[in-house]
Amino acid sequence: MKTAFLIALAVSICGCAFNRPDHFYVLDSASARTLEPRTTFATQVALRVALPSLVDRNEMVLVDADGVEILEHERWAAPLVDQVAGVLGQDIESRRENVIVGSRHIAQPDARNASIAVDVVQLKLQKGAGVLLEARWRLQVGGDGKFHQGRETFTAPVADANYASFVRAIDVCLGLLADRLAADLPD
Repeated sequence: MKTAFLIALAVSICGCAFNRPDHFYVLDSASARTLEPRTTFATQVALRVALPSLVDRNEMVLVDADGVEILEHERWAAPLVDQVAGVLGQDIESRRENVIVGSRHIAQPDARNASIAVDVVQLKLQKGAGVLLEARWRLQVGGDGKFHQGRETFTAPVADANYASFVRAIDVCLGLLADRLAADLPD
């Protein structure tokens, strides 16, 4: 009886020791904080983003030479693909004052329609190395059938060893991708 009590107590204590709290992270467009409301725009962009299934999950995923580490207690507060699309759209808008970005076109009579499809080929979060985001995209303006496409790799170092630093580095990479996409949009 005494032994059973001690075992139950030990299991209870171990359970408490291994019960780590979850931490939730959100991507953020620092440049979008200064965006003024827009009621008119010259170009409306429908943006679609796809992520590799390895990283399109609730948990943060780190990559190292031996494989991947799925961090059960370091989680995204919303689906990562939605966050990437939102931040990327805000970053493009902050770089082009005559552009509005959404998941579909908004009815504005004289606005030019464009679409951007971004496929994130790789999103690597690596301890000691930082973040690597490799993307390819296809940008089409109007219905004339002409399009621009590209593929590029963007990197950002991680300031320190905490997981929030990885989130800020992803934000930086998305900003660099937005620079490239905004430059491809016609005036």
